[in-house]
Amino acid sequence: MLKLDKLTKRFDDTVAVNAVSADVSPGEMIAVIGPSGAGKSTLLRLINRLATPTEGMIGFDDTDVSALSGRRLRAWRARCAMIFQQFGLVKRSDVITNVLLGRLNAKPTWQTLPGIFTKSERAQALALLARFGVETLALQRADTLSGGQQQR
Repeated sequence: MLKLDKLTKRFDDTVAVNAVSADVSPGEMIAVIGPSGAGKSTLLRLINRLATPTEGMIGFDDTDVSALSGRRLRAWRARCAMIFQQFGLVKRSDVITNVLLGRLNAKPTWQTLPGIFTKSERAQALALLARFGVETLALQRADTLSGGQQQR
């Protein structure tokens, strides 16, 4: 379970996220909505720990995410994942390769340079594409997708 407890982020005198509390159960999906500048992206950056909370706590299962540092923080960021508004797709590569590129940090360099991925990794990538309803686009170049398809 993801637990946010009075999560706050200030930038000098500006409060970007103000005492947000929430519990998100496994498998549950939530939406964060609001006008531009409301702090949605800052909240997500806090959860992913790309930003450090000014106050409050982020917990996941038995882990105090807000206290992580070093190797454990990097592992959390890799596990948590985040899709940025300005995503960095390799436009000339196909969709499945773009998904597989997310695995590069978990593979030795000698496998990443030539782009060697196992059958299991490819099957997992296809399953992830299916989860978002774009598995039929797996072999299509990323630069031919609509904006919504690219984000998915």
